[in-house]
Amino acid sequence: MTTFSILMTSDTHGYWLNSAEGTPDNLLKTAQGLKELKAQKEHPTLMIDLGDFIQGSSFATYMYKIRQSGTFFAQAMNAIGYDYQIIGNHEFNYGADYRQNVFADLNAAILNSNMVTASNQQAFIGQPYAIHEIDGLKVGIIGATTHYIPNWELPAHYDGIEFKDAFTTVKHYVNILRPQVDVLVVAYHGGFEADLTDFSPLEKLTGENQGAKMLQEIDGIDVLLTGHQHRQINQKVGSTWVVQPGFGGELIADITITVDEQKNVHINGQLHPTTNYTEDLVLKQTLKADLEAGNTWLRTVIGHAPLTPTTNDVFEARVLGHPYIEMLNQIQLYETSAQLSAVTLVNDFFAAFTGDITNEILLLSYPYYNRIAKVNITGSELTEVIEYDLEYLMLNDRDEIIVNPTYIDPKPRHYNFDSYSGIQVTVDLGQPFGQRVISIIDESTGEPIIADATYSIALSQYRAAGGGDYEQFHVDKIEYLSENDVAGLLVDAVSGKIQLDWEAINRNYRHWNYQPPYPLFKYPLD
Repeated sequence: MTTFSILMTSDTHGYWLNSAEGTPDNLLKTAQGLKELKAQKEHPTLMIDLGDFIQGSSFATYMYKIRQSGTFFAQAMNAIGYDYQIIGNHEFNYGADYRQNVFADLNAAILNSNMVTASNQQAFIGQPYAIHEIDGLKVGIIGATTHYIPNWELPAHYDGIEFKDAFTTVKHYVNILRPQVDVLVVAYHGGFEADLTDFSPLEKLTGENQGAKMLQEIDGIDVLLTGHQHRQINQKVGSTWVVQPGFGGELIADITITVDEQKNVHINGQLHPTTNYTEDLVLKQTLKADLEAGNTWLRTVIGHAPLTPTTNDVFEARVLGHPYIEMLNQIQLYETSAQLSAVTLVNDFFAAFTGDITNEILLLSYPYYNRIAKVNITGSELTEVIEYDLEYLMLNDRDEIIVNPTYIDPKPRHYNFDSYSGIQVTVDLGQPFGQRVISIIDESTGEPIIADATYSIALSQYRAAGGGDYEQFHVDKIEYLSENDVAGLLVDAVSGKIQLDWEAINRNYRHWNYQPPYPLFKYPLD
């Protein structure tokens, strides 16, 4: 009988100074948890990270924009001692040079089966799979990444790379490896498009997430490690053990596998909260110089924002509007000279964006690297976009406005609701999806938009490329793409390099009109 364990993290997003919620918890606690869990094992242990580890936090933005080097992340991962590394979609956000700079210094073997160099059809980096021998036991590990990356990412960031269908590729390598190994693990930076009990669809079947399809249609997978969706999953589905450990290093997946003399495989898994651990002080000392430099930069005051807070409730701000949202839209309009603009309020840190602004406040409120695109659409397409946008909202049985439950569970998708400037939209949420828009008024003319007229709209590069399944947008439709990203333009705005009309922003921030005026359901802050 042979026993071994797998310790797995995913979607850590560079939270080395604090957590995604701004608390003192950070990846130093995750590192300590990995260290202690490994030390407790009386049998061999493999450590695997499923990607999205160089982008997402304020500190990660500092490393990219200010230090212009990602070697810190390789140094940290090497110190932890990962055996295998999977590539996440966010590893493409900062371009090929930065990505390669990190990968070149990683000690972990990179597993990548479905992203190939277009010219020779070989893995553009790493290898498709590994066979790891443990006490005579052969463990096969296949690495795969959601192939949906071109639907979000700028083409220049994946130039020369072809994305093969993850499901088809995994099935191909399972057929090759299964006869050769005793245990087969698939490490997939992707999630689940269907419920894991009855396999009913949870989202549009775009191919972004194919974990459920793998479970249904590929025989022979003992363990399916997943990520991307930031969900917390630890269960057996059919004969396969399935895990997903949240995000930001909040959980460590711990899977113990025993193979008996008859080659029967027995599996059990746990998710360990990392708040239970102290920081890894040895690693903290190793990374001290970079962490302190990043912390100093993040706490530096960069300017002043004379915004008048109207609410600190993120749901109310999304539904009714807020000066912070209007500021983002005005920055996008300034940069692109578009007629209209749409932005997403991504979290509740917007409420702190007033008065003296530090780099940290700015990046907590807008943590993503997004350049700004200008796209031309017709009036009828704009109506379709807004109808889809409004699927985020529903009425409960008391006729209060609530978030559509499918945008909360199984994966929060608040990022899929945009707020607009340049138009006044009157809607009736009591009507069926697709029939809610009563009118859209062009604020520049005071007249209704014209169905066959063309309008320019400023969007994040993510949305302009069709991110969030906005079918009316596509990378081929982008007319202009800024050299500056949103966070950089925010710096210019609060430092006075961009002259915004702050009084107008504080006054003219409401662009949604609800008829009849349904009350809001009172959510706790999310």
